[in-house]
Amino acid sequence: MGQLSWLPLLARLLLLRLPGVQSTDPIQAFVVPHSHMDVGWVYTVQESMQAYAANVYTSVVEELARGQQRRFIAVEQEFFRLWWDGVASDQQKHQVRQLLEEGRLEFVIGGQVMHDEAVTHLDDQILQLTEGHGFLYETFGIRPQFSWHVDPFGASATTPTLFALAGFNAHLGSRIDYDLKAAMQEARGLQFVWRGSPSLSEQQEIFTHIMDQYSYFPRKPPLGSFS
Repeated sequence: MGQLSWLPLLARLLLLRLPGVQSTDPIQAFVVPHSHMDVGWVYTVQESMQAYAANVYTSVVEELARGQQRRFIAVEQEFFRLWWDGVASDQQKHQVRQLLEEGRLEFVIGGQVMHDEAVTHLDDQILQLTEGHGFLYETFGIRPQFSWHVDPFGASATTPTLFALAGFNAHLGSRIDYDLKAAMQEARGLQFVWRGSPSLSEQQEIFTHIMDQYSYFPRKPPLGSFS
């Protein structure tokens, strides 16, 4: 987030303290931090590891161990694999396995990267998913259950087919045409079953949720909805 991107959230929190705005009912909020670190964007993979990526996983494991209520979603396997193979201590590896068993650390999509949709060749998409999933299965015996595309630009009809055949139970996306997203919001149609083509079978469709914002987090409901 940018230096001033937190101001709208702060303003909303302050408004909640005004008389007549506060609700007598408790507010239940779910906050699930997730990693999103582009592999090879601006910096090389090695530069990114040294600058921030390695520290992300080191600090995440440390902070998750501090409280049973804490959760984290890890996305790109390239950085995690490099951290696991070259940075993590035996104790940290033990903690990761325990966190996975407890369900407090989860891998989503599980590819080497969060690949683009509109201009990426199908064989490259399959290859990077195969490599990432192979690492997770060989290392932890797990398979990601959900696909997670909060940043790729464009939307391809290949996406629901590939992700359904990859065994994902649901898909989350974000970046689609502005007018289309606005229309979907108006019609409350941000959740739907996505089939790449009417001619494809049900085995090649996936339940999909589109985030209502163009950033990496959903918009908070209007203040009145808390009452």
